[in-house]
Amino acid sequence: MTLGGVDLRQLAGDDVRRIVGLCAQDAHLFDTTIGENIRLARRSASDDEIRDVLRRARLLDWVESLPRGLDTYVGEHGAQVSGGQRQRIALARALLADFPILLLDEPAEHLDITTADELTADLLTATAGRTTLLITHRLAGLEAVDEILVLDNGRIIERGRHADLMARPTVYRSWWERERLQDEILRAPPRHDRGAHSRR
Repeated sequence: MTLGGVDLRQLAGDDVRRIVGLCAQDAHLFDTTIGENIRLARRSASDDEIRDVLRRARLLDWVESLPRGLDTYVGEHGAQVSGGQRQRIALARALLADFPILLLDEPAEHLDITTADELTADLLTATAGRTTLLITHRLAGLEAVDEILVLDNGRIIERGRHADLMARPTVYRSWWERERLQDEILRAPPRHDRGAHSRR
């Protein structure tokens, strides 16, 4: 793997971290306010700049609806916000840092299907125009990316755009079809079978 034409193994860790930002599934929030959690990326950022990245992370309307807005405390490890909100705050922080390359590592893990898919779509929209690597087990939304690499035991077994991989019998296509079937089952309304009643 190379970065700017240079083998990554030849680069110092600090040099890589200045170029590649990470937004992980266990994104950490500190026991302080929403604004301060985001401002960690750039201490000199203004409230308007923070509101801009919150808008791009599709979280601004929610923040502005809170009585204390940016000054709302998130609690220890973000305990006072939902999983989806925590991930979006972490994304806003990464966007404020303005890394040329952004690595999204299972950002929608542990979220319900609807929230996960909405978050993935918003992540890809918010990071448009920069190199973004999305690591995910969930395939919904990948039709929007430029290239998909399918890994098996650490090896690339397939690569291409969503439409190309779906046009022929591929491992990706079989995974996609299985995921769609599982989603239909999970989203189906529960059945209420009527029990048999007898009269005496």
